[in-house]
This record gives sequence, C-alpha cells and structure tokens, in this order.
Amino acid sequence: MSSSINRSVPDAPAQARGSENASPIDIGDGSDDVVRLSGSFDRDGIPSARAVLTSDSDQRSKEVHVDPRSPIPVIFLPGVMGSLLTNKKTGAVVWHPPNMDGVISGVFGAISIITGWFASASKRARRFDPIQAVVDPRGPVDVGNNDLSDEEASRRGWGTVHRWSYQPTLAWLEYTLNHPMLMGQAIGEWANGDEEGEKAALSAILGTDPSDYGAYGPGGPITADSDVFKSLARYRYPVYAIGYNFLQSNEISGQQVLDGVDFKHHDTERITRVMGIREICRENHTDKAIVITHSMGGLVARMASQFCGGAKDMHGVIHSAQPATGAPLFAKRFRTGGEDFINGSLMGRDDAEFVAIASNAEGPMELAPMPDYYDGKPWWIFVDKNDGREIMALPEKNALDDLYTNDAWYALLPDNSLLDPAGIIRERLDKEGAESNVHEDYKNRIKEVVKRQDKLRNVYHPNTYALYGDGALKSKSLDSRQGAAKLEAGLLDEELQTWGKVLWEGALPEGTTAEELKGAELIHDDHHGVLTIRVRGQAIKLTVQQKAVAPKQGERDNGIIAGDGTVPSWSAAAQGRGLIPGLSKDKANGVQMVFVQGGYEHQFSFEHPWTRWGTLYSVAQIAHSIENPAK
Repeated sequence: MSSSINRSVPDAPAQARGSENASPIDIGDGSDDVVRLSGSFDRDGIPSARAVLTSDSDQRSKEVHVDPRSPIPVIFLPGVMGSLLTNKKTGAVVWHPPNMDGVISGVFGAISIITGWFASASKRARRFDPIQAVVDPRGPVDVGNNDLSDEEASRRGWGTVHRWSYQPTLAWLEYTLNHPMLMGQAIGEWANGDEEGEKAALSAILGTDPSDYGAYGPGGPITADSDVFKSLARYRYPVYAIGYNFLQSNEISGQQVLDGVDFKHHDTERITRVMGIREICRENHTDKAIVITHSMGGLVARMASQFCGGAKDMHGVIHSAQPATGAPLFAKRFRTGGEDFINGSLMGRDDAEFVAIASNAEGPMELAPMPDYYDGKPWWIFVDKNDGREIMALPEKNALDDLYTNDAWYALLPDNSLLDPAGIIRERLDKEGAESNVHEDYKNRIKEVVKRQDKLRNVYHPNTYALYGDGALKSKSLDSRQGAAKLEAGLLDEELQTWGKVLWEGALPEGTTAEELKGAELIHDDHHGVLTIRVRGQAIKLTVQQKAVAPKQGERDNGIIAGDGTVPSWSAAAQGRGLIPGLSKDKANGVQMVFVQGGYEHQFSFEHPWTRWGTLYSVAQIAHSIENPAK
C-alpha cells in the first residue's frame, strides 16, 4: 500500500468502538479516490488500524479514521451473585449462575437449578467457602452490536460477570456512550425517544427535564449546545466490568476492585489478570474512572471509595437498585430459607441450608438491615392475629443486641447446630489457634459486619447519582411530556413488592405482653417460617409473612411494601436523604441527584428505559464535573 493520511474524525460512525480487529471501512473497487480504514486502540491506548494489502498499481490515498478523544473508563460492578466464582484450590465451580435467555442455555439452566435443590447444608457450606472462592474471568461474553472483539471484552472483565444479567447493559453502555453524535448532530437516545417506550425512553435525554424520569436534585435539562453535552462528547468511554468475590466482606472486595486480582488456572497454572480500577485507569492514561454499580455492587463501591481510599480514583459513581441500608429479606431467610423453588435451589430450601452459606459469608451478611434502616424503627414484628395488635416490635435498642447476637427463640442468632455443617470454620479456628468456638466466631463476625454498616451511614462518593425502583411507574410531571397519557413499558405494582418489615402472626392469648412473648417457650420450629411456642400454657403457632403480596385496601399491614421485588423502597430511598422531601433530616453525603423510578425488577433494572435515561443523564453530569476537560 502507498502513503497514508491520518485524520481525526470525532463524528465518524465507527468512533470509539474500541475494536482490536477492525476491518477497513471502505477498500473500494479500485475506482474510489481514497481507501478509508477504521482505527481503534490497542491495550496501551495507541491508535491502530488493520489494512488489506493491494497491488503496486493501486496508488490511492489511505485514510485511517481514529477517535482523538481522551478516554474515561466506565467500570461496572455487579450485584451479589452476579460474579462468576471458582474454587482457587480445586478449580471447581463455586458460582456460575445459569443463563436462561436461550433454548439450550435455558435447558441447562433448569437442570442446574433442579440439581441445586438437592444440595445439603454441608455441601452448600463447603462449596460457598469465601476463603477458597475467587472471581473467575473465563465466562462467556456477548458484545452486542459493538465492533469490540470477544477477546478484548474478556480482557476488560466482561467475562467476570453473569452474561444474561449484565452484558446487554455493558454492550449498550459501550455503544451509546461512545456515539452521542454523528456529523456534528446528536443521535440515538440522546436526541430521540422511542415511540413505544420499550427499547428506550419516550423522551430523548436532550431537552427533557430529569424530573420527568423521577429526579430529585439540582440538575436541569441538558441541551445539545450546553456545556454538559459538550463535556460528554469530548471523551470516549471504554466500558469495563469487575466481578468480585461476593462471599467475602464488601470492604475486602472494595480493595480488590481498586487493586485487581490474579486468577490462576487450576489445570495450567496460567495467570489471568482481573484488572482493578487503578490499573484500568493507568492503561487509559488517566487517573480516574466513572463507576456504575448494581445492587450490592453499590456497597462495594462505597467501601472502596470511603474506606479504602478509592474516592480519588473515581470521577463519580452511579448506583442502581442499591440496598443502601440493607433489606429485611436477608434476615427473614435466616428463619425460612428461600421463598420458592428457584430461590430455595440457589440459596437453601430452609433456614439450615441458608445459614450454612450466609453465616460464613460477610458480603451477604452486610445486606442485613443496617443500623439506620427505616430510620432505626422496628422491622421485626410479632402481631396478635385476633386484633392486629403489635405485641413485640424489634429492634428496641439496636438490631445487633436485640436480634443478630440474641439467642432467644424470636431472634436471629442461629442455633449452634446450624452453624458450620461442613466443619470448615472449626478447621480454620484450629489452624489459627483461636480459643473461640464456632458460635463465638459468628458473633464476632456479625459484630464486625455491623461496625462496617454503621461507618457506611449516609456515606457516599462525593459525586454520586442514584436510581431505584418504587413499585410501578409514576411520573412527577406527565403533563410536561410529549404524549402525556403514555408511560414507558413496565411491571405492575403487585410484581414489585418485597419485605419492608418481617411480620410474624399468631392467635395469642388476650392481653399477651411483650415480656410474656419474650419469655415464651419454643416448642417447634419447622425451619420454613412456622414456629410453635407456649404462652400462658397454650401452644400457639406463629407464621411469618411468606409471600411478597401487599395488603389490599382496608386490610391490615403485613410488612410488604413497594420496591423492585427485592430491595424495599425504604432502603433505597436513604440515598435521597436531604433531596427527597419527607425523608430523614440526615443528609446522604455526596449524593447529587436521586431518581425515584419504577416498573422494573431488581435483577434487570438496567434494561428498563427509565434506568437507562437516568444513567446516561448522570454520566453526562459526571463528565461535565471533571475539572480540566480535554481541549
């Protein structure tokens, strides 16, 4: 090939697609004056292109179109159970959740779920040992319509996260953030809404008031000629993912998310690097990234930022579906196990099987209601079925003393017989020469968990944006939107309920007091949420609220409230303290805006148009907040 011309074309369609194996855009048939090649970036951030050799007689000029914009890495942190885990000692699978989005994958997924149903408590405990688990980067990848190679996506960590749950979101971010404009004009979701409100929001990002999509806070509409949109378009956004060992403390995961970890292949002993935020920034020749989280990934990011010194490595953080102050659903499972066949298969069919996993896994333990959940009000309630009267409401003092380390029949300290069924904790304690027994070790562990939870109270990265679901879609300003009577597609309220409180109900003797109830004798526990106690000489059956079905109008409170089907709105709303009227007077420090949304379930929150609208808006605001934007 003859001489080349290197031209920067920021509005070219292929800009910033990040392909390592890009082919020429147009090699022509020999009659064109110019051969145009699509440029990309290698792992060192150096522009490059692949060309096809032509004959000596072909003297056409060659153009390599490269994106001149500076990179800002966008790094995605998944939720609990959203990372692939392998046993670093044996190479056995710890957690590779099934992908259920195809016929073949669905069949294998169903088989996996059925097989999991029959796992014993001992087998679950040994499998989910947090000490032996390590994030596995070898998962399948799906880059969608991006010109990103599977190899490059894997290198960026996409294979560390569950394909079905997260990779459509990664592919969408990779494309949409890197294609805000074409030929100087805004395009895609930035400029156009979706008339059906299914694949994208009804309204474009540009020109729409964020309050239309549930926003509270100081941000206003972004226009095409605004400094905010210009800041966004000034950069390119390579998208990465970082899976983590969700069984260990989120603080440990936070440090590893910053620093990265090595994965050693059990069969070949080859090392594959799972890059951390700092390493990702270095390879992009920048010092900070934008972090986007789902669910418990939000706790990891907050601990990385505020406990591990990572705030300086992040331009900003965007949280979706974060259990900001924990969730009673986790506590309920300590007495019931999973709610249905799938949850029972994955998390345990009864309390013994759930406790076998969760009592040794500090990451999930940190999902228990935090000291400031529901502003410290009681959430573990015992009710007289006869008249609906609350007899005992806990915590009275604090959840640590009243529930988590209390061995009374009504509390949440597991029976010693349920702890450590595989003997791995006892084995570790003996190896360490510890004098404590398994029960004392658990108490010490939950005390440390609550300490971290308390340190996290109202603490966020100083440039945080948050989005969460509160039941079905509700617009604050429908009248201001085009097609005022129309809303985007979404689930109904009854599909998005979850436990705000955990209520136990039984026909107690008239006038039973809280002290009498505390002193009751436990006769039987079926380990699925039915207790039989003796009060005033009578055998009384207490049953927990088993299904996430809110009471109908006129019916008694049963503790079920709106949310995203997993995280109750009371927990997620804590991110809006100081921004949403009527919440606690305490301020969620660092949160700039919060989007109160709806219509989406927890696992797939990022696939809903409202979440995507709020995410793109938030990325633009964070990009604009960078002090020294590239010129």
